[in-house]
Amino acid sequence: MKSKLLLPVFAMVAIMIQPAYSVTEAEFYEMQEQLQNALMKIQALEQVQKSKSSGKKSGVVKTKSKSGLTINTSGGGIKVKSGKQKFAIGGRLMMDYDSMDSGHQTENKSFSDMEWRRTRINIKGSVNKHWSYKATYDFNSEKDSANLDEGYIKYDSKKGFYITAGKTKADMMLEQRTSSKWISTIERGLLNAMNEKVNYLVGKPGDGAGVKLGFYDKASRFSGAVSVFDAYKNDSDDDNDMIWHTTARLNYSPKMGKNQFGHLGISYGMADYKGETSSASLQLGIHQGDKTTLADAAAGDITNLGVELAYVAGPMSFQAEYFDNETELEDGTKGFEWDGFYVQGSYVLTGETRGYKWKGAKFDKIKPAGKNGAVELVLRYEDISIDDADEGTTAANEVDVDRTVIGLNWYVTKTVKFMANYSTVSLDNEVNPGGTTEDLDSFQLRAQYAF
Repeated sequence: MKSKLLLPVFAMVAIMIQPAYSVTEAEFYEMQEQLQNALMKIQALEQVQKSKSSGKKSGVVKTKSKSGLTINTSGGGIKVKSGKQKFAIGGRLMMDYDSMDSGHQTENKSFSDMEWRRTRINIKGSVNKHWSYKATYDFNSEKDSANLDEGYIKYDSKKGFYITAGKTKADMMLEQRTSSKWISTIERGLLNAMNEKVNYLVGKPGDGAGVKLGFYDKASRFSGAVSVFDAYKNDSDDDNDMIWHTTARLNYSPKMGKNQFGHLGISYGMADYKGETSSASLQLGIHQGDKTTLADAAAGDITNLGVELAYVAGPMSFQAEYFDNETELEDGTKGFEWDGFYVQGSYVLTGETRGYKWKGAKFDKIKPAGKNGAVELVLRYEDISIDDADEGTTAANEVDVDRTVIGLNWYVTKTVKFMANYSTVSLDNEVNPGGTTEDLDSFQLRAQYAF
């Protein structure tokens, strides 16, 4: 019986029993107040029941207000939606353990250590269906500081065109565009590290910002973007003029069936560094190792070309990239050149499929289907070659670096992930940080909570 019918029913019962029992006016009003309180509780219970039936996910609360207010905590963070407005708070915590042999350190000693690799908090939202924003802060426990890792505003026409303004990643490389939360190995590859160090843009733009124009077409699954950013982190030229880096990326992501799709991408970048230093000084495959300088120059024009390929069929995935860089001196002569590639295969033993976002042409999370989570095996090989007259230990001046990684990932839930990697790095015509030509072996563990 509906609650709104209870009051008349109780009134009728009171009239029928009045000859047998007479009440005072005060008692009548007291009974009426108790009845109204009971009705209010019944209505509250009904509202809770409706909320439970309308919210299929645990951690989702909906109201009956005209704005359609929804609060969602099912993913670990907080997502609030009211009409066309959205607001969310999320982040990531990554704790790494690294065990390395002697060649990774200039002291030529084997060691192991732990670090908070990433501790980030981000806020994002939208004020209507077209305008949105995002800001991510990275907290560095060693320096007791925080920096703006990413921050931009975005306009999306919802008809295949968007524009962003602010500090964000340029559209170059499949692995770089994929979030550090969902890459299949603990470290991004040497290809990515070289590109980031040489161009001072990919992954960690400087304190400057830029503009990105992008497009997407759902029917054909073509997408792409052109980016113009202030590329250099420590611009020191006399005129204090910004150094612009322009990139372009075009992607095709054909869907071939259920949990089956491909990816093909090509990117191009160019910049004039006006004599500023472009230096590829990087850890060789592990974050806590010492750096080795593989190339450097007082750069003039820099050009980049990249090709991407990926294929996913159910639990199996394959991806590969090739990248080429040419760095000239200010007078147009060669500064240094490098190119390289990687190939990577993975297989999800529990049957899930790697996530993928076709608009951004990047991989996403694996969502566990069972209560025991998802388990992924990964095998990766990469090779880069650097030609720089100032580098190398023989007259050839060409350095070659190879790296092999074997990985095991456990996606416990949508937010919790554990990773284990074994990697080995070999160098040809170059010494490692320990001053020898021995291979570098490493073992890494990561515990991650992403919300």
